[in-house]
Amino acid sequence: MNKLIVIILLSCVTVSVSSQSLFNTSHQKWADSVFARLNTDEKIGQLFMPRGNYNAKYDPELLKYWIKEYKIGGLVLFAGSPVRQAQLVNELQSLSKVPLIIGMDLEWGLAMRLDSTVRFPYQMTLGAMQGNNQLIEQMGAEVGKQCKRMGVHINYAPVVDVNNNPNNPVINFRSFGENKYKVTEKALAYMKGLQSEGIITSAKHFPGHGDTGTDSHYDLPLIAHNKTRLDSLELYPYRQLIANGLQGVMIAHLSVPSLDSTKNLASTLSKKIITNLLRKELGFKGLIFTDAMDMKAATKYFPEGTANVKAILAGNDVLETLTDIPGAFNAIKYALANKEITQAEIDERVKKILLAKAHAGLWNYKPIKTDSLIEDLNPVSSDLLNRQLAENTITVLRNKNELIPIKDLENKKIATLSIGSKDKTQFQKSAELYTSVDHFNIDENTDELRLKALR
Repeated sequence: MNKLIVIILLSCVTVSVSSQSLFNTSHQKWADSVFARLNTDEKIGQLFMPRGNYNAKYDPELLKYWIKEYKIGGLVLFAGSPVRQAQLVNELQSLSKVPLIIGMDLEWGLAMRLDSTVRFPYQMTLGAMQGNNQLIEQMGAEVGKQCKRMGVHINYAPVVDVNNNPNNPVINFRSFGENKYKVTEKALAYMKGLQSEGIITSAKHFPGHGDTGTDSHYDLPLIAHNKTRLDSLELYPYRQLIANGLQGVMIAHLSVPSLDSTKNLASTLSKKIITNLLRKELGFKGLIFTDAMDMKAATKYFPEGTANVKAILAGNDVLETLTDIPGAFNAIKYALANKEITQAEIDERVKKILLAKAHAGLWNYKPIKTDSLIEDLNPVSSDLLNRQLAENTITVLRNKNELIPIKDLENKKIATLSIGSKDKTQFQKSAELYTSVDHFNIDENTDELRLKALR
């Protein structure tokens, strides 16, 4: 009796480390000389990495204004096109007294934000891969090379959230999975690959955004677990990455009463969570970035200016993706004048930021070359690596009666079922090269009658 084989396709595919040892100190003199030339206003500006754009829209005049008037330290850029972004960054860098540090969220490669670039698998896809972590490290190195070519110095990755809540609306496929050990080993591989190319990494979202059903872009999520549980699960990846030279950590906007019981206080604004836990208890010496300061979880209970002052007091080094630069600048300067923030606290952060800039090569800044940019961002090596990752992430969910691997193709009735595409997929075309195959496709327009027939 012939057996029917259906293939379903789902498309997606504690050691103390000093800050000096985390970053290359070969150009420490450059960092020191830049610091010596900065006045107080310019030092405050170095703390800011505001939002550079929404979607693919830029406001160059606003960005130029921030550089000229507030001496911002860098920018976080979002959706766009490589050549257009490169041209904009070159123009902005030419106006800045201190070279700007550029950060982007590139969790699965530049294609997360930029068109015409390489898209590597989601972290959840890589989480399905058994072993082969050297491929993830190679992916990190490939992404790192492309970041350097694109003039990007910080990749806000890897995501080290342990995704143990299936209803999580914001992490889910961005996580390596629900097993803390696998999340850690895969995140460590990605981190090493990125840092091998001189890209600054920023593990996120501290102290752990995996077990929440609330999106912090729109509200303040509550993490109700006790300290023992958090220490054993959510904090585990951070301990391991910190011990292995993690350079940056991004703080999530979360309410975690077991760590700080202050009502409606996001973890980004908590000294107990950032200074006491991350700095002192976990021994982290690198750069601490806030999550986007224009997110509702950060600003719902505090005006943006107040929130940014609290973020600095809590222990953050860089205020990231804020939009009200004048408000934040004036609030910090006022807090400094009233001794709520000390000059020594500002200076400590600025020195660390400048050392990170030197590490990223900004001591010898050169404009981004736009000639052959698209070609350079799409190397054959990335295509090969993507194929290797795809091969190693294929996962058998069930193999009843040992139907896989498929044998004796000529005497079996074989069908493929593709979900999400009305047209014949590349896999289906490839299957036809081996034997006779019946193809079935389901998309959002497939009617009920057709679905019943497929059953």
